[in-house]
Amino acid sequence: MRATVGRVIQISKVRMNPYVRLLQEALRGVGISCSTAAGLSPRMVRSWQGRADVLHLHWLELLYASPKLVRSARLLAAVLAGLVWAKAVGCKIVYTVHNLNPHERPFPFLDSIANRVLFAFADALHVHDEKARLNVAQTYGRRERIYVVPHGSYIGAYPNNCTKQEARGRLGLADNALIYLFLGQIRRYKGVENLVAAFSQLAADACWLVIAGNVHDPAYGEALAQLARDRRRIRTWFEYVPDPEVQYFMNACDVCVLPYRDVMTSGAAILAFSFGKPIIAPALGGFPELAADGRGIIYDPAACDGLLRALQQARLSDMEAAGRKALAWARGHEWRALAPRFASIYADVLEAEK
Repeated sequence: MRATVGRVIQISKVRMNPYVRLLQEALRGVGISCSTAAGLSPRMVRSWQGRADVLHLHWLELLYASPKLVRSARLLAAVLAGLVWAKAVGCKIVYTVHNLNPHERPFPFLDSIANRVLFAFADALHVHDEKARLNVAQTYGRRERIYVVPHGSYIGAYPNNCTKQEARGRLGLADNALIYLFLGQIRRYKGVENLVAAFSQLAADACWLVIAGNVHDPAYGEALAQLARDRRRIRTWFEYVPDPEVQYFMNACDVCVLPYRDVMTSGAAILAFSFGKPIIAPALGGFPELAADGRGIIYDPAACDGLLRALQQARLSDMEAAGRKALAWARGHEWRALAPRFASIYADVLEAEK
């Protein structure tokens, strides 16, 4: 008899990305009681005892993040003690592997400890594509109970009621230009300076580059601003873009460019698809699978002119047709359709000892 899933607690400190909220709402739609907690410790597990069947963790590194080594180590100790306590009282542990390792690692040995303990301890690991499953297996030796469920779309998670013309008018962009967009948190590992350099070599007055998002490192932001300062076809908004304004940037653009140096799963690509926009991205992580079947353009990140060639290819391609394919993908990956697969993961781990 199939195990019955009672209550699931999603553990995540992320609030700007609606991923966990959308998953939680979808799970409730299939009859699973679900709530969210922003941390993990023995005290918290004691308060959940008898009221939680599964703890589903996301972005482990954020649970112990601190600029100070001692504090980060203490937070990690509390998280790991919470895991031990949860297992001792019969809770099952599921971990969604959003990144194989944190992108920015002030204390990499702590990350190594955290990952090795959790990857060994978890009753199930969830990844978003087959490439990620293979990476987890190769890196951490974990080959059992790794479940592949794709990233759900963001359709409906953000307002989307303006036209392309309205969006461009609001941002002061020309109606007849080809607009490349980078939207999201601006961090070094995302390679935005490489995008600015490549775009600067693009000899096309009818092409514009828009870069929008909060700059994580002020020094990096200043370097980017200096690179873009004398280039009239580059527009920058170095500030957090509130949810209601995401639609203006997305609907104004023709293609989203994601020049990452390192990636496993990209919510930014899913966001682009959810607004019907194709992507330009390197052949890393899950990008090739996402961009397949005409949903985007993939380039070799090792080639010195790879990104430039991809930008040029976009000028010669039908980006509207690619956008329609991207939107069709997003519509086929709505959370309500994926929720039963997560419910099956929870049921499998609960059934394992029966």
